[in-house]
Amino acid sequence: MAVQQQLPGVLSAFLARHPVSTLLIAYSGGLDSHALLHACVALRPQFPALTLRALHVDHGLQPDSAVWAQHCAAICAGLGIGFSSVQLALRPGTDTSPEALARQARYQAFEAALAPGAMLLTAHHQRDQAETVLLNLLRGAGVDGLAAMPEIRSFGPGFLGRPLLNLPHAALERYARQQQLNWIEDPSNAHEAFDRNFLRHRVLPLLAGRWPGLEQTLARAAVLQGESRELLATLLSERLAQIAGSRPRTLSVTRLQQQPAPMQAALLRQWLRGLGLPLPGRERLLQIPATVLPARVDALPQVSWTGCEVRRFRDDLYAFPPLSMHDPAQILPWLQPGQPLWLGSTGSWLEPLPAAWRELLAVCGAVLTVRFWQPGQPLRHPDGRRLALKKYFQQAGIPPWERSRVALVYADERLIRVAGVRDFAASL
Repeated sequence: MAVQQQLPGVLSAFLARHPVSTLLIAYSGGLDSHALLHACVALRPQFPALTLRALHVDHGLQPDSAVWAQHCAAICAGLGIGFSSVQLALRPGTDTSPEALARQARYQAFEAALAPGAMLLTAHHQRDQAETVLLNLLRGAGVDGLAAMPEIRSFGPGFLGRPLLNLPHAALERYARQQQLNWIEDPSNAHEAFDRNFLRHRVLPLLAGRWPGLEQTLARAAVLQGESRELLATLLSERLAQIAGSRPRTLSVTRLQQQPAPMQAALLRQWLRGLGLPLPGRERLLQIPATVLPARVDALPQVSWTGCEVRRFRDDLYAFPPLSMHDPAQILPWLQPGQPLWLGSTGSWLEPLPAAWRELLAVCGAVLTVRFWQPGQPLRHPDGRRLALKKYFQQAGIPPWERSRVALVYADERLIRVAGVRDFAASL
């Protein structure tokens, strides 16, 4: 097969496996992304219903970045496809490398621009995959890291596709030259202060001199690790269903403790991944079985990392994003009880009152407000008992960190509803 046919052929097979109506092409203007863009345009007769768009992300890290954006716009205009550019304002911090910061911001821009059901295409190729495997190995990664980049995955409202992972970079270079493409050379790609560039320019050539076909071998290893990851995820999901807690999205502490230590760690990772939460490093993850699981039943242990908190209440293990600031002293008017009410700082909605309740309240002329628990508040239970709300929450199994966020619906000064608690219903 001629070299210039390899890229369109690989891309055509990918699109046949993963059909979508809209492609958003990550276009830096460099050789790789330009070749991908050109090949996508060449396939339009084969996929006439496919909409193509290109997105250029200007990191603002190079003096000529504005000129590069103009170059990309001109190329897309010549190819007859839609183009947009996003300019970033990166603020390097002490905890994140410039590479990681730029990548994170770039993918946030891609996600924001992606339409529901559309697919973002990147030009990552076989050498990129080999570099990723080595980088993750040097960081002490497990199966997930050594599986490197998957061919396709969910991404924001759509998908992220990498159709060229099995294509050698040399094939892209030859395609670009034979098609007489005009691409940008980013000088930062030569800076060996960046880990990936150091591997590319120093380490990989040395290894390839001893082991020819190294890039293909490492890419194949990533595929095998990816298959192992998928199999492991299936088995872990089945086991997670067996150790579910008493409340949705929780795990049973008792049943989790009954698992072998390696299984506990794997189950925790799979659980967090399923909740859409960021995964911690191994050391922080192991704090959960070391400190949270064996804690006293009446204790409230917690392990936190950026973007996630893991807590225990009784025999249930919870994980969620960090709680936002909340003022339990606020009082919210509920003027339209037939409509959901946004509860602001709790980050949740209050479901409408039943129609029968609304009719009775209209007859009574009562004013509805929504309040939140503060220590010492009493209530009268429907069975006639009078008890502190704290005790009621304890009986209802509501964790302490949720109690000040539970919506309390009042008709004038009478508590008529505790949101999310089915066995509480005051008589009107």
